[in-house]
Amino acid sequence: MSSNLIRVLVVDADPSAEGHLRSKLEGIQGIEIVGIAHSQQMALNQVKSTQAGLLLVDLMLPGYRSVDLISQVRASNSDIRILAVSPGDIPHDMVILAIHAGAQGFITRDTPLNEIAEAIYGINQGEHWLPLDDTYTVLGEAAAELTITSQERRNTMGNVVLALIPLTGFIAAITALLWRDYWGQIGVRVVDLGVDPTTRMTDVLGVFLITLGIFGPLLFVKSWVAATGKWITNKVPSAVEWVNNIRRHFLGRLIFNRWVARGLMALLLVIGLVWLTHYFRLIVAVIIGPVVGLILLANLLDMDQELPVVLQLPHLGARRVIVLLGVIIGVFLLVISSEVWIMGPDLRDDGLHGFLAPEALGFSAQPMTLYDLDGNFEPLGALYLGGNADLYVLYDPCEEIVHMVPVGSSRVEIVDQVVCP
Repeated sequence: MSSNLIRVLVVDADPSAEGHLRSKLEGIQGIEIVGIAHSQQMALNQVKSTQAGLLLVDLMLPGYRSVDLISQVRASNSDIRILAVSPGDIPHDMVILAIHAGAQGFITRDTPLNEIAEAIYGINQGEHWLPLDDTYTVLGEAAAELTITSQERRNTMGNVVLALIPLTGFIAAITALLWRDYWGQIGVRVVDLGVDPTTRMTDVLGVFLITLGIFGPLLFVKSWVAATGKWITNKVPSAVEWVNNIRRHFLGRLIFNRWVARGLMALLLVIGLVWLTHYFRLIVAVIIGPVVGLILLANLLDMDQELPVVLQLPHLGARRVIVLLGVIIGVFLLVISSEVWIMGPDLRDDGLHGFLAPEALGFSAQPMTLYDLDGNFEPLGALYLGGNADLYVLYDPCEEIVHMVPVGSSRVEIVDQVVCP
């Protein structure tokens, strides 16, 4: 046989149809049939042993084995050409998946001999073969599924929203419980403060967005590291040789290990965002947190292809996104609960201190001096915790007691800290 012959391996789902395909192919000049396979594994073995240059794959292997075969062959041998073979009644989904997996085109079993020859010659030259009429049929049938997919996306979004409604109620209940327990440790009821603890959901949402803004960007570390390496390779070619020289040594391999690179970028991201949160809290709460949330939503609806490449994530799916948000909310509530029940209120002469709970739940204690215009009591230095129409609720950090002072003719002056005798 001439070395110029196209070496073709045929993958046929039906052994009884072998003569049909083979007889057609043998009528084409310039090709050599190097093997016939009837299963995915048989085909993979023959791809290696026959050194085929072109793979003719029947799309009717059981399940998605035809698509899996195309994907595996394409991943292991990018030089081999692949032409999919569809039955006369074209399964449009299999054709689309085959093209996505790496097939350069498709034909049907009843395609005339001269067109099969043109398809093989074209594919062998690196061209694509998408027969006009058949492709039109495939796209027309796929359009209906795209419409269904859009509806499914809306249904998915509806399910997520419905799942968030009881979740919001659960968070509100936890918030109310933490409020009662926090101030109850010093003998104060939330009704005395004139505050409905469920309204503090806005504070919880704000801190949740900050948490999402700090840790959400970690989802992009993998793709950002890869993009950075690609950019350096393209823009600074000399750096590649320098890196390769360093990687010949153990320490160099450790430094330029992809996991180390991802870990360093993650650490720098968290440090930078924590610093940003400390000095420019609104940027994290109003911009970064909501943007990460919208990216997760786009990923959930399979619409992140509309985003810039640097903001795209591998498709997580509805379940993984919901689990991710659930984990963040769960850890968030666990940290707050631990602080409330273990530490309790940390009231000092300059106000309320704490790690997360005061900020997240809207706790406050403003240093002030209370004067009675009627002269019934001496000026009182205390922390203002809140109040209602009748009472001021004050905490004396010096004596560590709570005062319930009638509003009456009292006047309040805000100070930097309470001065103890």
